[in-house]
Amino acid sequence: MRPILVSTVVVVGLVWCGSPTFAREAGQGHEPPMHKHLATTVEKIRSGLVFFKPTAGLQHRAVSVHKAERMGLNEAKEGDEVVLVIDESNLLIDLHRKGVQPAGHRLIGGKLTYADPLWEVIEITNAEGKQTFAMDEASGSKLSMLKEGNRIVAELNEDNEIVDIYPTH
Repeated sequence: MRPILVSTVVVVGLVWCGSPTFAREAGQGHEPPMHKHLATTVEKIRSGLVFFKPTAGLQHRAVSVHKAERMGLNEAKEGDEVVLVIDESNLLIDLHRKGVQPAGHRLIGGKLTYADPLWEVIEITNAEGKQTFAMDEASGSKLSMLKEGNRIVAELNEDNEIVDIYPTH
């Protein structure tokens, strides 16, 4: 009698805890995972790197001056107020001055038909045909969790480079 009672309690507990998770995942659809928008300031610029002051939700972080300029932060100076966009894997997705609207990121969905073994290039096939995109060096590691043939959604930056990628169901 006692093992049946313990089993019942465990099953009820799992169903109760698991139901919100399944409901949340089922409702996700093709929406991108949540990105955090963190306001901070440029702490210093040294040796070709832009360093940002740690704030709530942000540890010490630096990015190359070249990458900062590609993302739209041109001629950065110490004390500049900026917004960092961080994905669910704690990778920098975008960076722009505070008060400036982020430029043209867009989402593209389809089937992953090719992934370069060095994670530099992928091919996505959808209703528009086959399209090839370069991968941002930081987001390339996400390809290790995907296989050719998976349905995916990719986020492209202003340079038409993939900065985030995740599977869809």
